[in-house]
Amino acid sequence: MSTENDQELQELVRAKAEEWANKLVDLGTSNTLLHFKNRKTTTLDLTSTDPDALRELLNGSETRLSSLFRETDAHKDASKRIRDIRRRINAAEEEQGVEVGKVAQGLVRTEQQVRGSEPVPATRAPLLLRTLRIESRTVSENDFVLRLDDVEINQVLLYALDRKYGLDIDHERFTSAVEDQLSQHESPEEQLESVYGELAALAERQNMSIELERSVVIGLFNYEKLPMVKDLRSSTELLARHELVAALAGHRASTEAVREESTGFAPTPPDEIAPNSEYPVQDADSSQQGAINSALSDQHVLVEGPPGTGKSQTIANIIAGAAAQGKRVLFVSEKRAAIEAVTNRLAEVNLADLVFDLHQRKVDKKQLAQRLQESLQATSRQQPVEAGELHQRLAERRDSLRVSSDELHARRDPWEKSAYEVQLELLKLGEQHRTDHFFRDSTLRALDAGTVRQLEQELHQFVEAGGLRILRKESPWWQAEIRTEADLRRVTAELDELTTRTLQDGQQGMNALLRQTGLTPPTDLEGWQRVLELLDEVHNSVEAFGPEVFGTQLDDWWLATASRKQRARHGRKLGWRQRRTLLKEARRASTDGITKKWALHAKLNEIVRQRDRWRELGGGQVQPAEVVDLRQTMETFHTLRNQLTSVAMCAQLTDYESRPTEQVQEELRELAADKNTMWQMPRINELLDKFRRLGLTELLGEAARRDATGEQTWLLFRHCWLRCLFDEFKFRIPALREVNGEQRNRTVDEFQEADREHRGTSAQRVRWSVADALRRVRDDFPEETELLRKQANKKSRHLPIRRLVERAPHVLLALRPCWAMSPLVVSSTLPAERLFDLVVFDEASQIEPHDAVTSLARGRRLVVAGDDKQLPPTNFFSRMLEEPSEAAEEDEDDGDLRDYESILTTMRSLIPIQRTLRWHYRSRDERLIAFSNEEIYNNELVTFPGAQWDTPVTLDVVDGVASPGQDGSAPEEVERVVERVLEHAEFRPHESLGVITMGQKHMSRVDDAIRKALRDRPELQDFFDENNEPSRRFFVKNLERVQGDERDAIILTLGVAKRANGTVARTGFGPLNNEGGPRRLNVAVSRAKTRMTVVSSFGPHDLAPREERTGTELLRRYLEFAQNQTRIDNVGRQQPVELNGLEQDIHDALRERGIEVYPQWGYSQYRIDFALAHRDEPGRMILAVEADGDSYHRSHSVRDRDRLRQAHLENLGWRFHRVWASAWFADRQGETERIVKAWEQAMIDAEREPAPTVPDEPETPENTEDTASPEVTITRGPRPSITPGLRIADYGEEELVELCRWLLTDRLPLDRQERIEQAMRELGFKRKGSRIVERLTRAVDTAQRQADKEQS
Repeated sequence: MSTENDQELQELVRAKAEEWANKLVDLGTSNTLLHFKNRKTTTLDLTSTDPDALRELLNGSETRLSSLFRETDAHKDASKRIRDIRRRINAAEEEQGVEVGKVAQGLVRTEQQVRGSEPVPATRAPLLLRTLRIESRTVSENDFVLRLDDVEINQVLLYALDRKYGLDIDHERFTSAVEDQLSQHESPEEQLESVYGELAALAERQNMSIELERSVVIGLFNYEKLPMVKDLRSSTELLARHELVAALAGHRASTEAVREESTGFAPTPPDEIAPNSEYPVQDADSSQQGAINSALSDQHVLVEGPPGTGKSQTIANIIAGAAAQGKRVLFVSEKRAAIEAVTNRLAEVNLADLVFDLHQRKVDKKQLAQRLQESLQATSRQQPVEAGELHQRLAERRDSLRVSSDELHARRDPWEKSAYEVQLELLKLGEQHRTDHFFRDSTLRALDAGTVRQLEQELHQFVEAGGLRILRKESPWWQAEIRTEADLRRVTAELDELTTRTLQDGQQGMNALLRQTGLTPPTDLEGWQRVLELLDEVHNSVEAFGPEVFGTQLDDWWLATASRKQRARHGRKLGWRQRRTLLKEARRASTDGITKKWALHAKLNEIVRQRDRWRELGGGQVQPAEVVDLRQTMETFHTLRNQLTSVAMCAQLTDYESRPTEQVQEELRELAADKNTMWQMPRINELLDKFRRLGLTELLGEAARRDATGEQTWLLFRHCWLRCLFDEFKFRIPALREVNGEQRNRTVDEFQEADREHRGTSAQRVRWSVADALRRVRDDFPEETELLRKQANKKSRHLPIRRLVERAPHVLLALRPCWAMSPLVVSSTLPAERLFDLVVFDEASQIEPHDAVTSLARGRRLVVAGDDKQLPPTNFFSRMLEEPSEAAEEDEDDGDLRDYESILTTMRSLIPIQRTLRWHYRSRDERLIAFSNEEIYNNELVTFPGAQWDTPVTLDVVDGVASPGQDGSAPEEVERVVERVLEHAEFRPHESLGVITMGQKHMSRVDDAIRKALRDRPELQDFFDENNEPSRRFFVKNLERVQGDERDAIILTLGVAKRANGTVARTGFGPLNNEGGPRRLNVAVSRAKTRMTVVSSFGPHDLAPREERTGTELLRRYLEFAQNQTRIDNVGRQQPVELNGLEQDIHDALRERGIEVYPQWGYSQYRIDFALAHRDEPGRMILAVEADGDSYHRSHSVRDRDRLRQAHLENLGWRFHRVWASAWFADRQGETERIVKAWEQAMIDAEREPAPTVPDEPETPENTEDTASPEVTITRGPRPSITPGLRIADYGEEELVELCRWLLTDRLPLDRQERIEQAMRELGFKRKGSRIVERLTRAVDTAQRQADKEQS
């Protein structure tokens, strides 16, 4: 970047940083650190309390409130104030990570001034501040114990005097002087006077008038963001170097650079991650794994975490994985609960010492140094995990399951079908469509997907056109060779001519001829042909010799012209003269002029044969003669014969000339009658040709024999094709030949075991990686390690954390690779440097950008996690802590609650890589989240069905009307909430409980009523003990404070009563009617893990439906949802989804066995394939049966489908059974028996075990910083034969290296100094001489390099 551009960027960021700082700065009259006022609810004056008790309190002793206020009325009023102050203190610390409860000693007053044109108001500002800790002595809160932390000067006062009131202060020098004064005086009074003296002297030198009011007051001091302001104004270079910060400031080039960095990035798919490169210390589904992989791949990532989707466990995995990679993580959240949720996850796997938890805790500097030293020692005792065999086994089982699923579901070319799809269709088709035919090899390859798609239509067309009739020879056209339009036109014309004219004309003409001749009518066309040929010949003979040729002289002429030999055979004799005369007659009769005797005889011989044939045909009574119309009849006959021949050739008629004429006529009539088939013959013949080429002839013959319909023919083909396809797939894919379900189950069991073991060893692998990295850092920075040791051994004057970080950053961050803080603590604790590789923001939807910038700039990469469909940043807490006016105090809930943009929303437009967590884990019954899933998340969450009959969501409507003169909640509603709370504490103490209210006033009323009721129920006080684990602690909060919280049971009380006229005012729902109303309701209704109870003074029918989707309208819908949950048809909600072939077959098989089975059980996109009910309790689901179908294969990882889904269902109370499609297809009966056995065992287990209850949260160790050294057994091989006790010069270099290599075989991550000390002990050296240290240092370094090279 050019210098000019660099300066431009610096100026842009400096201007934006000033803008951000101004949003953090509040030097106005609402800032109680400058303008303190006594109020009746948020302050308590201690000035006039018991002096001795007050002195003890200021000196740091625990002091009871009753010791300060000894009079009953005063104590009662003080208790009321402290109770309210305490609530607000806790709220601020839990939700924003700020400590606002302080005791102010001394109030500095200044006069009103005018600087420039602006008036500067007078101050009444605390001088000395001590953070206040308040503990209730009883659950009913009738007395309290107060304790104060160390005293400090009011930095905001100094800042305001400098920047606003014109007092020139060197902050560092003045603060140092004040610290000296405070350390020199033990008396609180002396401390006050000495510090005021310093300030007064400074003011006097600059002619500024100040006074001291010697008061001691408890108050809420809401402005502690001064360190962030200083950060922003003094760290322009650090901010400008960070591309995300520069992008936030509006620098276009930085914005483009951030986006371009992620171009083309895609995280490694879960099933392709090498087990030795991941560190899943907590289970991670594929959506979480995507976020983890992206975060650990050196990318900026935005993680969208809807309620209960495991955001905390995802962040815990990110922290562990980053630590294992040697990265340093800054984990930031305003909410204490968010920090604890993650640290508890890490503590569960003994990784608490990864995290340096500084979230607004006052840490004793000496204890801190000692803990760090203990961590150093514990880290040195870590040993590596031998996980190579485990990782190989896990990868093999994972690959086997992945390949099996992929092979089963992979679509194969050229058929575009998977083996699974083939099995489904075969099961759906059933055995009724089975044939014995088959397709193999080239025939099957020719039946590709496109061809088969065409065949479906073509087979239907073929059957509907009469193709099967053709195959069965039921049509006279069954052999017709009609293929083209020309064929069709020709045969149509000729058939029409035959049947309408030619045949009739021919018959009439023939009959007329026969009547003339007296010939017997022929019976077939051949006879007709012979008659016509004879008549033709007779006609020719008459023309050749005249009409009398067939008379009596014919025989004489024949004999007269015959040869002697012929005459001799004849037997009749004619004289020579007679023969001569007859010869002359014959010559004269010949019209052709034939004179040759032999020629005449040949001609007459033909005429004799004609006469003989005439007589044979029945013409014996009449002599052959000329026939009238013979020529016309012959032409008609020839036409008839040609047409008939053409038709016969098309229709493949045989022997038509030799068959009786009546038969031919009948066949022609049949052809004409079946003319519709004739029209189809071109297409039928076309299809038949194609079918023959494709090898379908035998199959079509089977269809013809079955007289199948078009659909049945298609299904016969489909079944045969699919069956042969599956055979082909088994030829190609060995995995498909293995149909043993037990073998597949064994592989799943082995994978699950290996994956759980992998998760179990990951924490130790992380610890070893951190320890090994720390060893290297300690070798590189020995002076930092020495500094930490010295700090641990000091008795006083320990370095503050900020100074410690400045002087030992490498070792500190290697020792504790994750630092957890609120944004405020980041600025007050860490130097303004880029110390971290990764900054992780949790609950980012509630953090404004200007609050996040200083934290963001301290890391190289950002993971911002949250949910912008939950609460946004608001001014709720500033309103809660500020000194309200008297009117506002009476009506807090109606104040101006404003929402702001969050860092999450801002980053959404900058960070391209965005991952959404999908699996919802919180709810033990998906009905608890179903409303939010549908109304807020568009059913995109993967939720899991519960196994219980009882509804987890109930609506408890009381008849509540607001008391006269009181708005908001009805007394009856408050009483019902108290009843519900006490009932829960008595009968379900093992379940945690929280109460959520809509408004602050209703919260106070409910909380007060519960505390009051507990005075009469001392046996229940353990349940309400504030020392319970934070995640299980009872609470009463309004909805602005519950994001990030979860409890087993939640009571949502609305606190809006009916008016006197019985109506409900929509305006009474405050922020629900605002733009962020749906987000607030979403938070309120998604906190429960086991059950949700809504207590209300009205029902859903009391609110009119609205089209506008406001928070109040969603509340009405939620009440309606809760009211309808008592209907049993909503339990699990059997989905009306069409079953595929496998599912239908399983369903039918189980119903045949008399088992009540519910398919597609669930609400969301993930449903249980089959829920099997208890035999004796039909509404109680006990067994989840799932197949390896589409939903199984679509799971994004083997871990998802083969472990996590089953594990979560079992955690919800289900027993689980898997059906493998291939096994079912091969052995339906055997697989059915296995399901029945699993069902029966599930019923036995259900009777043996109590109904599933919510498991307790894993206990977090009381001291999550416990770093006690693990028990380690040191094993080394045989010691080298190196003699101890010699001088260092007497040892060769190789000997020293060999000794050090032997020491390193213990594989402990000890630093160089510790190895040198080990070597000295082995060689008998007791003092560290310079030569000894020099030689051993060289040997240790050489040995370590060799060992590192071998391990890599």
